[in-house]
Amino acid sequence: MVTRDDYFEGSDAPFISISTSHFGLNAAFVRQAELEPGSRATVHTDADHRKIGFEFHADDRPSSFALSAASSDKKGQKRKALQCAARGTVRKYKWIESVARQPAKNRRFPPKKEGSKWVIQICPAFEERRARESTDISSEVAGIYRYLREGGEIVYIGRGPIKGRLHAPERKDWDFDVVEFSVVDDPDD
Repeated sequence: MVTRDDYFEGSDAPFISISTSHFGLNAAFVRQAELEPGSRATVHTDADHRKIGFEFHADDRPSSFALSAASSDKKGQKRKALQCAARGTVRKYKWIESVARQPAKNRRFPPKKEGSKWVIQICPAFEERRARESTDISSEVAGIYRYLREGGEIVYIGRGPIKGRLHAPERKDWDFDVVEFSVVDDPDD
């Protein structure tokens, strides 16, 4: 039997998903937030905490995005999901783009109401990439990291000071070509 890597269970829970072109608002979230096609969203980003906030409104504010019906069908009926453009936002922020390129099941996040915004907390996704020999990583940078071979095979995943671990004497004989990492200042994050 072949297991599909692109399949994942549906969910009745509210979520916002990220793709390279759209922010998707599933039907459960659309009902919860009482959204309609034609509404608009102003998107706010907080890179330090990896949060994306969505402020929904009816007026045409500068830099806001129109919400439109998602185009896919489900069991012959139009879904009640909505979406808004994300391409510019995704391209602008590496920490969002790295999540948008993950498998679909890893790009869905439960929104929480914070004041006038609905906010999603996204995961660190190894958005920084350097050659093993790189010297441009500050010794103060800490977070999560992974070592990869040239073909993309993951050799090791860890957390801590990136440069210190990368150039540790006990790792000089390890076989990897690239380090990918996310800066995470607070270990609880």
